[in-house]
Amino acid sequence: MGIKLDFLKKANRGIILQTLKKNNFTRVELQKYTKLAAGTLSNLVKELVQDGVILETNIETTNLKGRKGKLISVNFDYKCVIGIKINRDTIIGSLNSLSGDLISSMTFNLTNKNIDDVITQIINIYNILKENRKILGIGITIPAQIDPLNGIIKYSSHFKWENIPFVEILSNHITHPIFIENDVRAMTLAESEFLSNDNKNLLYINVDSGVSAGIILNNSLFLGDNFIAGQIGHTFIENNGKKCICGKNGCLETIASIPSILREYALQKGIKEENISLKEFLEQISESDEVAEKVFLHAISALSIAISNISNTFNISNLIIGGEILKAQDFLPKLKQSLETFALPYVYKNMTIKKSHFNHKNNTVGAIYVVLNKFFAGDIL
Repeated sequence: MGIKLDFLKKANRGIILQTLKKNNFTRVELQKYTKLAAGTLSNLVKELVQDGVILETNIETTNLKGRKGKLISVNFDYKCVIGIKINRDTIIGSLNSLSGDLISSMTFNLTNKNIDDVITQIINIYNILKENRKILGIGITIPAQIDPLNGIIKYSSHFKWENIPFVEILSNHITHPIFIENDVRAMTLAESEFLSNDNKNLLYINVDSGVSAGIILNNSLFLGDNFIAGQIGHTFIENNGKKCICGKNGCLETIASIPSILREYALQKGIKEENISLKEFLEQISESDEVAEKVFLHAISALSIAISNISNTFNISNLIIGGEILKAQDFLPKLKQSLETFALPYVYKNMTIKKSHFNHKNNTVGAIYVVLNKFFAGDIL
């Protein structure tokens, strides 16, 4: 019974915090929006005010006969959040407020990919950033298959890690709540902050050294039964005989990832792969290089097939694209044109396609929102 009541209390607390996330309300207004019982709301607000999580401030009023009203708001200075993003070659750490605003950040080169050395580096970043501040929690994002519910790195092809109890190991050194998530799924949470309340579904696609996705259905991040939802880069596109890092042939990543695009261009031009960069490739497109245009359009076509399959299946209208691929200025217009070919007419007609609000590689915003998502759900204080 106690567990059930605790769960209900957290859920109601989350309703209050979510309601106050972007707007301030009086108690009457808050009860109207949350539809919580007056007694429940009053008790929770009292506790949250006493703990410093929310604030009550007087409202100036011209009504001399009535009682002075109070406005309730989130105390965004209540605690800070530490975000850590593990890239392939660097680790980025940041200290942020509950509004997501950056307070300080740091970047370290990742010269050794041994799990013990990475753990040591994370602990070092944590100790530097926390100082004497009150910390709400630590969010960590990794380009890997993640079980966020149990804090386990299931598999990382880049780091060659498998079934690492990451949170359990870190908890021996860090006393605050720790959360881990796949880096692209975490970015999807961050992107969802820019949707209106009426938009419940989102498909976020990131195209960098790989191709991955994050999916939000009915306002919840979709993890899948084995926690690997979003591996769009490993969907089959064509029988091209090209082996993917996953061991299969013909995956989307063998066509649309940036390394694959550059590799195919170098192959068709008869030059060494290391002699062409993304910047140089895009310059070739701007100069109407036929081979560059052909390879680029092939990548866009493959990507639009994969996106259309997801959009047609789940009827997701909100599509956001992130990653280095956005350096190609005409990428989005060409993607939209290609999507019209493969997506169902009604799906495409109602589809909104935008570029990411963030630079995926060089910030910890995804890691920060992993923690903030827990906070505004009422799970941690």
